[in-house]
Amino acid sequence: MITKSDILTLSNSMEFMRVPAGEFLMGSTQENTLAYDNERPQHTVDIPYDYWMARFPTTNEGYNKYVAAQGLKHPVADWMQKKDHPVVGVFWDDAMAYCQWLNELLKRELPSGLVFRLPTEAEWEKAARWNPYRGVRGEGYEWPWGDEFDKNKCNSFEGGKGTTISVGSYSSQGDSPYGCADMAGNVWEWMHSLQMSYPYQAKDGREDEKSSGSRVLRGGSFSNDRRLSRCANRSWYDPSFILRCSGFRVCVFPHQYL
Repeated sequence: MITKSDILTLSNSMEFMRVPAGEFLMGSTQENTLAYDNERPQHTVDIPYDYWMARFPTTNEGYNKYVAAQGLKHPVADWMQKKDHPVVGVFWDDAMAYCQWLNELLKRELPSGLVFRLPTEAEWEKAARWNPYRGVRGEGYEWPWGDEFDKNKCNSFEGGKGTTISVGSYSSQGDSPYGCADMAGNVWEWMHSLQMSYPYQAKDGREDEKSSGSRVLRGGSFSNDRRLSRCANRSWYDPSFILRCSGFRVCVFPHQYL
């Protein structure tokens, strides 16, 4: 059950949902017919710290505060008509720079020792699907809300929208167990992580911000079907590549684990 203490709200109205420290099962089983090979093997990952995941992807309006402060051009030409839609057309470097800007602007509002950055693959997947109260030790869902797909709980290809929609349009029925919205569909979300094979290991170089290589995206988008919108699905692109449906959300975590 989510309580007020599990929600971190900042002065700019951004909301973050607490994800507690501990183990979870990452990836998909061999028996899962919806899974791709790059999701295997399923394995246990221990995240040894509490962290907070943004409830929503970064919106056009939120991103405009950054581009206005930096003297940049907004990537969405008609963003004024879509203020509460997730921003799209963002480079990985742009998403990283946005997080750094937030650190300079709002770090004093965070509890001591916490900073903003993009989520790792492990952090994102746990926040998207893990239910600690399901089964004996907890279990992960196929989609944020459960194991049965429902086009009325996310903005995927099946819903026929064909474009981004307001963040939270399917909340709370489409939320993850930790209260994060839009983690299936709407926009692909850039991860901090480099694309590397499983098992996931945070200290094997995949979280090195200075390394070159493709960066992971998660969540699927309005143009992708239910299979690509699954929580365990992985996609990746060169950081300098812009997708018309690529956005991001922000994570808050203890800086000593970077």
